[in-house]
Amino acid sequence: MYLFGFGSLINLASAQKSFKRVLTQNDLIPIKIKGYERIWNAIESIQFGNEIVNGVFLNIQKNENSILNGVIIEISQEELEILKLREKNYSCITIKSKDVLSEKFKSDLIAFMTTNENKLAKEGDINTFIPSKYIEVVKEALKNYSDDFVKEFEKSFTNYPFPLKDGSYTFTDPIQNCIAREGIENYNDRK
Repeated sequence: MYLFGFGSLINLASAQKSFKRVLTQNDLIPIKIKGYERIWNAIESIQFGNEIVNGVFLNIQKNENSILNGVIIEISQEELEILKLREKNYSCITIKSKDVLSEKFKSDLIAFMTTNENKLAKEGDINTFIPSKYIEVVKEALKNYSDDFVKEFEKSFTNYPFPLKDGSYTFTDPIQNCIAREGIENYNDRK
């Protein structure tokens, strides 16, 4: 099965934290899909020092007139279960093969999309920020992709709907933080 990554999972180092096997850049295959767009509205509870805030991360939403780029990663069922812990507030959705815009690749994809209304940020929400470090992780990854990929992706880095917050952060959920930030080997040690 194949996972569609559209945010931090385009970053090899970030993705690697959730996999036992060693990934290479070749495992992150650039691809485009139709019918979805990238949006800043997925809420996760995060902590900056002693302050707990709503962190806003990239999400996708349906838009019939949109084409979205990202990467696909071949995954096993076991890897999907680990990724579900990393992406705990996202729903696991299926992107139909008819929406995959690749001559070489025609298969349904799995993606994580926040669909729970309580986990969707709305403009004007208080104590709600986009972590600058998350933006850095995604932008760092763009060095490994084509100019066309970068040009399309960079549209996500304009007109942020929430203020940016500088500094290091952790997820308040310890399992999520372990798998997303510390690495799966630490998660296995805690089990």
